[in-house]
Amino acid sequence: MRGMRKTRLLGLVACIAVVGIIAATVAGCASAPSKAAAQYKAGTYTAKAKGIHGDVAVTVKFSDSAILEIKVGENEETAGIGEVALKKLPEEIVKGQTLDIDVVSGATVSSKALLDAVADCVKQAGGNVEALKSKKAAAMVAGSAIEKTADVVVIGGGGAGLSAAVSAAQAGAKVILIEKSEALGGNTIRAGGAYNAVDPKRQNAVKMTKPLMDNLKTYLDYKSSDFGEYGPTLDVLQQQIKDYLASGSDTLFDSIELHMIQTYLGGKRVDLKGNEIHGKIDLVRTLCTNSPKSIEWLESLGLSFSDNISTVLGALWPRTHGTNYPVGTGFIKILSANAEKLGVEIMLETKAEDLILDKGRVVGVKAKKTDGTSVTLMASKGVIMATGGFGANPEMRAKYNTYWPSLPLTMPTTNTPNATGDGIVMGEKAGADLFGMGFIQLMPSSHPVTGSLGGGVWGSAEDQVFVNEQGKRFVNEYAERDVLASAALKQTHALFYIICDKNTCGISPDGKNGWGDNIEDLVKTKSIYRADTLEGLEAQLGMPKGALVAQIATYNSYIDQGKDPDFGKANFGRKIEVGPFYATPRSPSVHHTMGGLAIDKEAHVLDKSGKVISGFYAAGETAGGVNAGNRLGGNAIPSAIVYGRIAGANAAAGK
Repeated sequence: MRGMRKTRLLGLVACIAVVGIIAATVAGCASAPSKAAAQYKAGTYTAKAKGIHGDVAVTVKFSDSAILEIKVGENEETAGIGEVALKKLPEEIVKGQTLDIDVVSGATVSSKALLDAVADCVKQAGGNVEALKSKKAAAMVAGSAIEKTADVVVIGGGGAGLSAAVSAAQAGAKVILIEKSEALGGNTIRAGGAYNAVDPKRQNAVKMTKPLMDNLKTYLDYKSSDFGEYGPTLDVLQQQIKDYLASGSDTLFDSIELHMIQTYLGGKRVDLKGNEIHGKIDLVRTLCTNSPKSIEWLESLGLSFSDNISTVLGALWPRTHGTNYPVGTGFIKILSANAEKLGVEIMLETKAEDLILDKGRVVGVKAKKTDGTSVTLMASKGVIMATGGFGANPEMRAKYNTYWPSLPLTMPTTNTPNATGDGIVMGEKAGADLFGMGFIQLMPSSHPVTGSLGGGVWGSAEDQVFVNEQGKRFVNEYAERDVLASAALKQTHALFYIICDKNTCGISPDGKNGWGDNIEDLVKTKSIYRADTLEGLEAQLGMPKGALVAQIATYNSYIDQGKDPDFGKANFGRKIEVGPFYATPRSPSVHHTMGGLAIDKEAHVLDKSGKVISGFYAAGETAGGVNAGNRLGGNAIPSAIVYGRIAGANAAAGK
């Protein structure tokens, strides 16, 4: 991962003149015999408060009766998430003359930092902070009903929705995209940015290791008769492997068929009721075949990819790409810029509520703005549902879960708070079939308190070493995510540590992790632990003396051997041997809901009889059938992009 780009918001100004208040004050001074007591000591004050990636600085200008202006200074809040709060909240504070402002969904920490810093300035100016916190802003008033017509309406502004909008607009369609939150991005912008694709050009720079070669040979032992509809694909793969071995090549082997078979095996699962599920072969083939093509498409739009190839956690093979942007921000930045350039109309804070049907065809959507304004959008060619999954909806998780024996309602999630399953509910109400709803993926390596992906340090799956509180490895770190999460949940306190060293920690030269967190801040808050020696790290973690030291020595010896006799790790990175050493505490959280609206390979939504619902398409986590019971790490973003593109093109064509 690369270091989080520093978001500089110098000069970001929420400068709304409180004309009425000032005018009234002036008028009062001209006519009243005595001046009302001042609320503030007029002047300009500055303060800072802790955001998610460092201090957020604000400068607030006061008259003696009002907050006149709030400027947000240099900060490192997440592009597209925290920066939205830092733009929106100052406007609302000045407009309402209140600190009783709702935080921006998905940017709670950044919102709180802004509010705390402004409160500090109010205090400096002699104002009554508690009074401002209890003062209610004027209630929002619904505007006149909005009615619009377009060729294509897209519901959801994450990676899938934006890909659909751009694709449809490229095909000449008039497109309207609605998003219920304050900003575009969905889960894509807060994801790690991992993108799986077979890519000979970049993968040719990667050498086959002995563990990888041994792992590849195991595919020759499978019988195609055991693979059902995937049997012919396995046959092709096995011949490819034989040809590769005969060639004597030492460059990384990969193929569309290997990606397909790994997606199939990674997603083939049996639930608690004994029901087996696997990815639909047409959907899996479409994903794996078009994922490389979608890299080329994204590059044509201006997104640049790194030449490095690695394995994100749970991907099973080194085919993971990353962009030259922090985590998932690049996808949203480039797609939204192209959507704007192509004339896509984007309506934020507009929540879809019901699909409009006409004789079984989906022809539009009814929605509502945050202020209550009703919105009716008619689509002459098609409606695309791309609202994400339901990872942030505990009740919906509990309703459908048939995979995890116990999934507490209180388990945190990596997801945006807006991932509440809205599109799945609307789609089912319109007659759509559902696929794989009982399967939910947990991210094994999440922050133990917040459930987020950030707040730690580590390298790729090849480099990662997992140990429990006793300093012992307990799982193959190169395994699927559900395997890793299940093993983690069995550890004491469902807690484990990712161990890394100076070479494998992924810390940028400016002292940050891939999410933009300052390493020194993470050490202070014990989000990570650091020591010059393994003995010192072991002592900090309270592990049995010598346990971690012995375990890492054993692990390093397995790298020399090219074999892991304990857990069968299929690929190794570098040894853990150069100080300083780091430990990141981690615990599973809800990451991805596998099920959704049933679709075909053309992204048409299907009804319960398997027939296409005319005018209705779905893409991304809203759709089910690609990843089935468990998703390979790094398959989510390409799935969103691939099926978003297909949905957009087909909707524009009315197909």
